[in-house]
Amino acid sequence: MLNRVAGRAHDPRGVQLTGDPQADRPTQPVDSPEAAHDEDGAPGLAEQFRRTREAFSGLFSAHMALLRAELGEIFGQVKVMAALAGVVLLLAFLTAILLYVGGFLFVGEWLFGSMGWGLAHGVLFGLGLIVVLGFAIVGVGLRLGLVSFLTAAVLAVGLALLLGSNVAYETARYFAGQLASPFNSPASVALLAGALVFGLLLAIVGWRAGGAGAGVAGLVLGALLGLLLGWLIGGIAWQWPPAVGFAIMIGLILWPILHAALAWPRLDLEEHFGRLKPRQTMAAASETRQWLEEQWQTRRPTLGKS
Repeated sequence: MLNRVAGRAHDPRGVQLTGDPQADRPTQPVDSPEAAHDEDGAPGLAEQFRRTREAFSGLFSAHMALLRAELGEIFGQVKVMAALAGVVLLLAFLTAILLYVGGFLFVGEWLFGSMGWGLAHGVLFGLGLIVVLGFAIVGVGLRLGLVSFLTAAVLAVGLALLLGSNVAYETARYFAGQLASPFNSPASVALLAGALVFGLLLAIVGWRAGGAGAGVAGLVLGALLGLLLGWLIGGIAWQWPPAVGFAIMIGLILWPILHAALAWPRLDLEEHFGRLKPRQTMAAASETRQWLEEQWQTRRPTLGKS
């Protein structure tokens, strides 16, 4: 009887006593800070996980901060390098322009006695390159541009020899002495000869490029141009420096004209730009579509049949 009473006795703090010292120890809530530690004071699993996560988060944040700092420094150096590279490219571009323009002007002044020849040669050479590259874009090979350039160069050399030696002028003066007025001057003979020669030349080029209509247009244009060129070639006496400069100018004018005349019959814009289409892919897609349609026609379910 006494044992039962003793077994149901209560501790003054409100805890029922069982007689077992371990069982009589008050229990602690799981959420309390003390529950995160074992009996020997070591941190529990949840506490260890929390500490590990905080340590990893701090380490990750430190690495990200370091990365941002290094990237900022790298980007700063890249900006400086890009700015310097832009300045270098600009200076290279300006130097190229200086060499191109200044080179033509220097050669014109040095060889031909006037910078005007250099300016004319530089402009005409640039226009010739534009024409050749333009035809290359639409499918004409650059080899044809080289052929037309060499042809124009040969014509320029022949013209320079003709002008420098004044053969054309002496010939025109000789025939002028055999004719009556108003054709008894070298200039008159040179005008008529220039219109005839250049008219026939451009007529042949035009006919070859575009048929009879283009031939007639070439004849008219050549005659008008030949009046001026005939007078310049045979109507006045020349010295060697201006004769060479003028011949080079005429050669640079003839270069893009010859190139256009040779390249025009070879143009095939449809075939050239057709290469830009993915023909093999389109053909494969078409074959696949046809195969799928055939499979659908042979395997689709038929109404009224199982």
